[in-house]
Amino acid sequence: MIIRSIFFAGLASVALAGCNPSADPAGSADAQEATARNPLDLRRTTLLVRDLEASLALYRDAIGMEVTYDQIITSRDGTSQSRLVLLKANDERIGMLGLWQLENASDAPLPDVPETGFETGEIVLLFNTPELDTVFPAAAAVPGVTVMSEPTYREYPGDGVTYEVMVSMLRDPDGHIVELNRRIFPPLDWD
Repeated sequence: MIIRSIFFAGLASVALAGCNPSADPAGSADAQEATARNPLDLRRTTLLVRDLEASLALYRDAIGMEVTYDQIITSRDGTSQSRLVLLKANDERIGMLGLWQLENASDAPLPDVPETGFETGEIVLLFNTPELDTVFPAAAAVPGVTVMSEPTYREYPGDGVTYEVMVSMLRDPDGHIVELNRRIFPPLDWD
């Protein structure tokens, strides 16, 4: 009786294993991809800005990001309000940019940024675009934007390949560094 119970329990577990995709002993491609994928996504970078409309003129109007969220947020204690706008490039879930204007942010002093170059502790927002020839001039013309460098050819070493890139650098109206580039070789999927 005990042997028969063990036999049927074993048979049931084998049958049920066929219903469980993770029980595939050879490992399906989906299961292998799921285990190889890092379970962490960098979802969004949020910039605190003094003038949300000036920032939207750059990121939405000149660079071409799409607004996916635009709301007034009331503080937990109800004493202040701020506005948060989320923008996306190509993905609905990751690589998004937040622009957050806190109450009275327009009274904040202009950022203290170096005349040229950048310093440790700053961040660089990097955008790839196949339309650098039109996006860069539009971004550079936004009031409050400072051009750090016009599009310039650069080479970056890689594993068995040299990446060829047209690189330009700007500072947004709040002093954040924005790199607009176009990869020449190897081309990106949209080229």
